[in-house]
Amino acid sequence: MRVAIVTDHPSHSAGETIIAESLREAFAGQMSPLETADVVISTSRAAARNVTAPLGSPHICYLAETKNTPQSHSMAQSPPRLNPSTLEMSAVSVTQTETQATARPGHQGITHYLAGNGIAANQLRQSIGRPVKVIPPAVDTQLFRPQKLRRSEHYLTIVDEGNISGLEVAIAASQIAGRELLVVTEPNFKLPDLQAEQSHVQFVTANDDSALYQHLCECRALLCLSSADFDVHVIRAQACGTPVIVPAGGGIEELILDAEQEGPGTGLLFEPSTPESIASAMLEYERRPQKCSAMLASAHAQAFSPTRFAEEIRAFVEAVVTSTVQAVADEPLGGEQRRAA
Repeated sequence: MRVAIVTDHPSHSAGETIIAESLREAFAGQMSPLETADVVISTSRAAARNVTAPLGSPHICYLAETKNTPQSHSMAQSPPRLNPSTLEMSAVSVTQTETQATARPGHQGITHYLAGNGIAANQLRQSIGRPVKVIPPAVDTQLFRPQKLRRSEHYLTIVDEGNISGLEVAIAASQIAGRELLVVTEPNFKLPDLQAEQSHVQFVTANDDSALYQHLCECRALLCLSSADFDVHVIRAQACGTPVIVPAGGGIEELILDAEQEGPGTGLLFEPSTPESIASAMLEYERRPQKCSAMLASAHAQAFSPTRFAEEIRAFVEAVVTSTVQAVADEPLGGEQRRAA
C-alpha cells in the first residue's frame, strides 16, 4: 500500500505537526508521491485544498483541531461534546460506517475523515451525518517515566509560541494561590516583557528532553494554559506521574482523566481561563492530592504511544482502501471500465 501524506507548512499548528510526524513514522517505508499513491492523507483542510487524489484512491483528511472541521466554520458555538470515557483510544477497531466514503463529497475532494479528538469527531459527525473515528496523535514518552523522589512544592508551566498568551495568567494565578512557579522555555525563546518582576516566579531553559523530564518529575503539578486541542507536554507530564491542570471545554480536556469525577484521575480542569479559576484548581488539588494517581497517569499516557497509533491508523487506512477497491469493483460497469468511461 502506497501512502501520500500532504501537509500545509505555513498554517501548521502544533497538533498538525504532531499528526504529520506520527503518520510519517507509522507509514515509514510506504511513503509515495501523490501521483502513484493508493491513499492520500491530508493533515488539515488547508492541506486538502491543494491536492487531488489519483482516480480511484481515497483521500482521508485527519483533523487534529476543532477549528479545522467543516462544522466549526459555520457554527458560533461548539456542538455537545463527546464523553472522553466513551472514546476507545487504544482499541484497534474500525466500523463499516467509519470507512464508507463521505455522503457529502465536495469538501475539497475528501472521501473520509479522521479526528484527533472527540469534539472534532462530533462536529464532523454533524456535518457529514455519521460517526467519525477518533485516533489521537502519537507521543513518544519512552524517556518520560515516574521517578521515586520527593516532589518540590512549586508548580511548572512550559512556554512556547503556542501558549505564550497564557504566561501572565499563570503568573497571576500562582501569585493568588501563594505558590512558586517555574517557567520552562526552549533555547533561544524570547519571553515577552513582563510589567514587573515576580519574586515567586523563576525562569529556566530546557536544552533537551532530559532537562524537561527532570523538571516534570520535580514539580508539584503542571499548569497547562494552551488554547490548542493537543499538547504534548500534558501527555509527557502524565507519563512521569505528574498531575496536570488544564482548561476545560476543549480537545485538550480529553487528554486527562478528570480527578473531580468518581474514582482517581490524572489531573484537574479549570474554567474559565482566569487567574482566579486556575488558582482555585491549584488549591483544590492540594486539598486532595490523593485524587491524582501517579500510577494511573503513567498508564494513561501509554494510550498515546506510537505503537498504539501505528496499529490504529494502519488498520483504519487499510480498511478504507479495501472498502474503496470493493466499491469500485461492485459498480455496474466494473472497476476498470468505469475508470475508462
